[in-house]
Amino acid sequence: MRRTWIFALVLLVAWGCDSGRLGADDDADADGDADADGDSDGDGDSDTDADSDADADADGDGDGDGDGDAEIDPPLGGSSGGAGGGAANGEARQTGDLVEYRLIVPGSYREGSPNGLMIVFSGTEGGATMTSNLQSLAGMTGNGDLIFAVLDGADYFGDGSVGASVLDEVRAQYDVDNDRTYLLSESAGTRGGLQLGFHLRQSYFAAFWANDVNASDAPEANAALLGFAPWGNAGPGGDWPDAEAIVGAMRDAGYQIEEPAPYDGAGSGSHGDPNQFIAALEWFPGKSR
Repeated sequence: MRRTWIFALVLLVAWGCDSGRLGADDDADADGDADADGDSDGDGDSDTDADSDADADADGDGDGDGDGDAEIDPPLGGSSGGAGGGAANGEARQTGDLVEYRLIVPGSYREGSPNGLMIVFSGTEGGATMTSNLQSLAGMTGNGDLIFAVLDGADYFGDGSVGASVLDEVRAQYDVDNDRTYLLSESAGTRGGLQLGFHLRQSYFAAFWANDVNASDAPEANAALLGFAPWGNAGPGGDWPDAEAIVGAMRDAGYQIEEPAPYDGAGSGSHGDPNQFIAALEWFPGKSR
């Protein structure tokens, strides 16, 4: 009888191994819970706490500090602390990694006093013309106190990384307000702006207006993951499907949206209309993270 029981036990163990049941559950890992993530809890992530994020605390956010909020980069309420940039009236500059851009620094700027910044991807008119337009319109649209860094959206078509390089350099050379950093893309600069604002540096921008759009995309992170709700809108310039797709994706991600969205006022039906561009600039003042 004893030999019979030993033989039965061996068969039972062999059956359990052959069927892939390595733990005391019905998944394929050896951790004893009912998910297949390799840890010993049942939430489906790869850590050992009881929430469904991927860090090792139980607060439900995506960082590991246990405080229940998301770490925001750059921090809310601060500034970059940059210095040494000097005056700039639209002249061309170059980053350390050879990205060319044009810079406007208002006469009111003082080191040690945080200043708003707008990163701009131009359309086919080019960086020089866009810079001239901004110099003419900044004051009348309520943006006269901003630093503007302008990239040529045609030269850098579809490349948001150049905007990240310029953003880093301007923040290092000027004291940029973390909560008043904006993004504006125009026409040929649409794809570069979407890549920068929705993926590469999403958390840096309090507000993003994609103007005269010719493509669409969706934010990588929603407001809960970012730790704040950015502002967003799009100017169609005749391309209503892309503008509606962009604004719809912003809504789904928890962005703050002011109507009309997409913009449907003067100039919205034709590409390159200055009225829509002016409306875009007038939309930014007062917005912050």
